Amino acid sequence: MKLEPFKFFAGFFEKKRTTDVSAPAVVTLASPAEVYTSVLSQPHVLQGKMKEKKLTHGETVLATLSPVRLEPALGKMALYFCPMRQLDITETLAQGDGGEIPGEVVVEGLMSPVGCEPGLYTLKNVRLTSNGTIQVKTTSKTSWEATTI
Repeated sequence: MKLEPFKFFAGFFEKKRTTDVSAPAVVTLASPAEVYTSVLSQPHVLQGKMKEKKLTHGETVLATLSPVRLEPALGKMALYFCPMRQLDITETLAQGDGGEIPGEVVVEGLMSPVGCEPGLYTLKNVRLTSNGTIQVKTTSKTSWEATTI
């Protein structure tokens, strides 16, 4: 039996195999997925837009957020506010109490659109409330529209 010394180290010095990344895989969801936020969603961006519109603690409005980013994560879709440039208020449902807008965002009942791909979207007709947390809630008229910056 012939011993081959240093065979253990052979893998370290061989030419590395590469994967073609010129055309990244795009994940398309065949069915709606739950949308969620986290501290990585940059909630301070939404908070800042709400302050620009002079919204206060306890206020509830119907609004359009544009653009927001959707990315797949763990079988769900993560919602990011980092690219957001506009917060359009379509209706005020309840006046605020003049207090500060909270810094945490919670999403309730929001699902991604069928055939959704990662990217930028305009999120239309959501109920936006700021009581303890910023709450983004779905309505019967909530819709997603693919967009660009």
